[in-house]
Amino acid sequence: MCEWVEETDPDGTHLKTKKYEGKLYVSLIPGNIKDHLEKVEAMEVRDDDTFIMSYPKSGTHWVFTIASMLRSGKSTYIGSPHFLEYNDIDMLDKLPSPRLFASHMTFDRLPRQVREGKGKAFVVSRNPKDVAVSLFLFLQKLTKTDFHGSWEGFLRFYAEGKMVYGSWFDTLFAWEKTKTTYKGDNLMYLVYEDMKQDLLSDVTKMASFLGVTYDKEFLEEVTDRCTFKTMAKTIMEEIKPQEQDFIKRVSEEKKLPIYRKGEVGDWKNYFTVAQSETFDKIYEERMKDAKCTFRFQ
Repeated sequence: MCEWVEETDPDGTHLKTKKYEGKLYVSLIPGNIKDHLEKVEAMEVRDDDTFIMSYPKSGTHWVFTIASMLRSGKSTYIGSPHFLEYNDIDMLDKLPSPRLFASHMTFDRLPRQVREGKGKAFVVSRNPKDVAVSLFLFLQKLTKTDFHGSWEGFLRFYAEGKMVYGSWFDTLFAWEKTKTTYKGDNLMYLVYEDMKQDLLSDVTKMASFLGVTYDKEFLEEVTDRCTFKTMAKTIMEEIKPQEQDFIKRVSEEKKLPIYRKGEVGDWKNYFTVAQSETFDKIYEERMKDAKCTFRFQ
C-alpha cells in the first residue's frame, strides 16, 4: 500500500506526495496506488494505442498534440491526453480508437502488453533546468497542488529528488536502462531541445514510427501548427471548453496552463548565478555515467 509523505523545510516550503514501492507519486493518483497500478498493468492495449511518456514538463502535451494529428490525419488541436495515472481504467477502455494516453511514470509501470510490444510509445526528455522552471511555474498556477513554497525552496526539493514523481535524474536513468535492455521496437525516444531545433525532422520520424504515410505538405502543416509560437496563440481558441473541464477545475487561470514559452534556456531568467553553479555541481556528479547529454541554451 502507499503512504503519504510530507516534507516541510524551515522556510515553509511544503511538499505532499504518495510513496509506493520506494517511488514518489502525485496525490491525484486514485486510492492506494497499488490497486490502480495493477489495473494499469492489466489494461487491454490496442495495436493503434499511443503512449506519451515523460517526466513532468518535458514536452508531454507538445508530443501528444503532434501524435494526435499524425494518428488522425487532421491538424486539429484536441486538448489534453488521458493520463494513465489519473483516470479510471474502465473509462479508458471505452474510448474510441485511436487512443492517445500520457504518463509521467516509467517503463515498468506501463501496461504489460505495451512492455510486450503492443502499441507505440514516445519517450521525451528535456534538460533539467528548464524542466525545473516550467514545473515550478505550472504548480504555482494550480488551485490543487502538492507543492507550496518559493522558487528557492522548490529548487532545493527538486535537486534532492523530493518532488512530484520523484527525481528527474532517477527518471532519466530508468529510461536509459530501458533503452539499453528492452528489445522491443515500439518505443521512440525524443529530446525536447532537438525538437526545438528541427521540428519537421522529428515530426517526419514520428510519422514513420507510427506507420502512417503523409505527403510533405501535411507534415509541414503539422509542424507549423505545433510550434510553440502558433500553439500559444491559437490552441485556446480551438479546443472545445468541455475538453478542458479538468484543467479549468485545477487552474487559477481557468485555462490550459500548459504552453508557456517553450524556450530552451529560459532557466537563465530564474536561476541565480549561485543556484546555477550549485545545480551544475549536482548535475555533473549525477550524470557522470549517463549516456545522453542535454543542451541548456
